[in-house]
Amino acid sequence: MLKLEHIYKSYGDNEVLKDVSLTVSDGEFVCLTGRSGCGKTTLLRIAAGLEKPDSGTVLSDGGKYSFCFQENRLLPHVTAYENITAVCPDKERALGYLRKVGLSEHIKKYPDELSGGMKRRLSLCRCLCYGGDVFFLDEPLRELDAETHSAMRELIKSELKGKTVLMITHSEEEAEELSDRIVTLGEENGD
Repeated sequence: MLKLEHIYKSYGDNEVLKDVSLTVSDGEFVCLTGRSGCGKTTLLRIAAGLEKPDSGTVLSDGGKYSFCFQENRLLPHVTAYENITAVCPDKERALGYLRKVGLSEHIKKYPDELSGGMKRRLSLCRCLCYGGDVFFLDEPLRELDAETHSAMRELIKSELKGKTVLMITHSEEEAEELSDRIVTLGEENGD
């Protein structure tokens, strides 16, 4: 379980989060939506322990966290395959996930040899292959064409069924299809 209580966060004079509370139960898939700049990524980072709130508390059962960041954060000097085995040394598992995201023919390519959509799938692959008890996904399906987007949405749905997930998306359709609950950050709560 993740529980955020009365979270406040400012960057200089810019108050990004004001008295935000959120609970994600074990096994619940929650999507965060809202306009750009409303604090979704900040809240996700605070929930994951990557950033500290100015005030408020974050409670968690702990466990293994897995991330798919908004930026791909791929290791540039190693191949697609090595990007996955860097977090998951099980070679068969790594190859299996590369197949699942449609990159099995590109395992020897370096990130700069991949398209934007391929990099995004590789980033998602790394998150899923690493596994975990809690998954934090920041726009994991951006930059994907419609067909690939649909396939990766199905993959997320099947792979993360019953897992605790906090995901950011700008797509209402994505949020409705994947999540158990949608939380919209916006003007009404000051964030």
